[in-house]
Amino acid sequence: MFFFQTFNCIVETRLASHVCPFGQIFDLYIARKRDKGGNRFGFISMLDVKDKDELLKCLRNTRMGEYKLWFSIARFVLEDGEISNHQEDKSKSNAYVDTSKKVDEVHVESKKGMADYGGRSFKDMLMGKTITVDSHVNMFHSLHGRALVARMTDLQALKNIKITLNEICLGLGRVQYIGGLDVLISFNDAETAVVVREATKSITEKFSVVSIWEGQALGFERLAWLKVQGIPLHLLSNEVIDTVGGVFRKVVHKAN
Repeated sequence: MFFFQTFNCIVETRLASHVCPFGQIFDLYIARKRDKGGNRFGFISMLDVKDKDELLKCLRNTRMGEYKLWFSIARFVLEDGEISNHQEDKSKSNAYVDTSKKVDEVHVESKKGMADYGGRSFKDMLMGKTITVDSHVNMFHSLHGRALVARMTDLQALKNIKITLNEICLGLGRVQYIGGLDVLISFNDAETAVVVREATKSITEKFSVVSIWEGQALGFERLAWLKVQGIPLHLLSNEVIDTVGGVFRKVVHKAN
């Protein structure tokens, strides 16, 4: 996709007639608003481009009357913050025209964009950053000794944790989800926490690991749903789908 910029007013049909000799146009868009320099700009997509550099060279020789258009390869920020690495031209802005002479060409000065600081993306700038935390920070210390950290065996057990807890101690215990298959269950006193922990030892089909929380560091995990596509019809079984999921991490809820 190419980004174009010009100082005068243009219409799509007129621009298309100047560009179509260089290739098949897939899409053409001209923004209604102007940029900060008062210029019209837009984007044009071409099909089956064999040599983008040669096409860019041809497009940059395009004139509409006394105005010469400026083209560059469009830059896009991807979902993870990276800038697509096959965008080679620098973004252009601050276009101006010397009105003291007959207009021959729109001159452009380059300016750094928000996502272009010395060739580094936002992701590059944020990765690897650390902070120093006071060693005396101890949040939720009032729960130490009277809360349980419980890891459930599967997603179904996690969904039914409140029902299971009511079967053990009706009306007691507050459940907080802390990530993955883990929950924090807090009680009003340490004695109740100990009793409930002992009770969970006989419910191994629902509780995997249960321990008293004394302020120890806890790992952070996430549950992610996978949408699997492209499996051939003759191989499309739940077992194959589960195998695909297992390539990434542990499958906690099997395909059905």
